[in-house]
Amino acid sequence: MLACIAVVRRRWQNWKMNSPTSTQLRDEAAQWAARLASPACTAEERRAAELWRARSPAHAEAWTLAARVEDGLSQLAGDHADLLAMADAALLDSAASRAGRPRWKAVALAAGVAAAGVFLTTLLVGRHGTDDTATYESANTVDGRQSLVLADGSKVELDVGSAIEVELRSDARRVALLRGRALFQVAHDSSRPFSVAAGEGRTVALGTRFQVDLRGDAVAVTLAEGAVSVTGTGDLEGRTEQLQPGEELRYGSSPQAWTKRSVDLQAATGWERGRLVFHGAPLAEVLAEVNRYVDQPLRIDDPLLAGLPVSGNFIAGDSHLVASALVQTLPISAEEQGREIVLSRRPD
Repeated sequence: MLACIAVVRRRWQNWKMNSPTSTQLRDEAAQWAARLASPACTAEERRAAELWRARSPAHAEAWTLAARVEDGLSQLAGDHADLLAMADAALLDSAASRAGRPRWKAVALAAGVAAAGVFLTTLLVGRHGTDDTATYESANTVDGRQSLVLADGSKVELDVGSAIEVELRSDARRVALLRGRALFQVAHDSSRPFSVAAGEGRTVALGTRFQVDLRGDAVAVTLAEGAVSVTGTGDLEGRTEQLQPGEELRYGSSPQAWTKRSVDLQAATGWERGRLVFHGAPLAEVLAEVNRYVDQPLRIDDPLLAGLPVSGNFIAGDSHLVASALVQTLPISAEEQGREIVLSRRPD
């Protein structure tokens, strides 16, 4: 970690020497980043922030820096309390000459890191990209889920083994789901539609909460709040479906793969809370979901068992508890075989 800090410190110093951005602009950008991160931020303030950013290239450069620092501190808050303490201490050293300026907590953190000379772009675990785009990845482990707050105020829950590419522009907000599953809470901004591309489709929203799940070339879009439209891309260009809360659209690479249905939102998004909820789901589908979160996966040795209906509420990450529950409710037995738990038809 100390080596990483040394590297980013050098990058910060180089940026300060070569950048035309003034200290005043950097301070103003930090204040805007802090205000946008606040739950009390209003739509008017967000519009004012966009106008500030668009004033000049120097404003845009300062904005990018502040957004990265703010994102970095949010990421570090849960994992590196010692670095946050260093940032706060650095702010206190420099705060004496800043009397009268806004003292939001987020501003203090962003300014503290700037004062300490620590530029966090490359410290973010699982994030990389350019000034215009950033890629976020979650680990494919039991505890690999990530919570993100984007520079526009939108929130993203990344499931295990998932990745997104984010591009935030002055006229649009674009996300590509590269793999896995993500739940989006979109900050409302009528001037910048928020779209998520996955497979052969693109989901567009202005301010809403929805989930996109990518498995191979099959995609499921589930709407929790607001409204979204899903438009086909590539060979399916022109195909469009509107969703209402509680609806799920599944689509693939052919028109026949597009199907819409009503779903239980608590079940569809239960993974965010660490729960896996099923109502009459086929056993094969249940195991595919359970195996996302376990080190010892479950497998059926008889294809005829795949369609057995399963209902239950399981804790994500414990394959033994799931196997025990399935054995008690289905005509199957479970046996550990190496790194797997194999489910077989129970003899009559």
